[in-house]
Amino acid sequence: MSASGYVAFIEDCVQARASLIGLIEAIENKMLAPGMPITIPEAMTAKVDATLAAFEQTVAQLNILIDAYEADPDR
Repeated sequence: MSASGYVAFIEDCVQARASLIGLIEAIENKMLAPGMPITIPEAMTAKVDATLAAFEQTVAQLNILIDAYEADPDR
């Protein structure tokens, strides 16, 4: 991958991480925005919890990738 391609990839990772963090916060707070609550049916709680865990794991993996790049951007 070219240097500019790698930088673009990292920028995409940063944007994806921000989006996932927003989704995680919305799910945890059960609120899309002030005054816009999310109602999760009881039957969907396990699926939502599994999705939340997957989002959190993905954010952790993106953090590792982004941190490695920031530690040595010329690599």
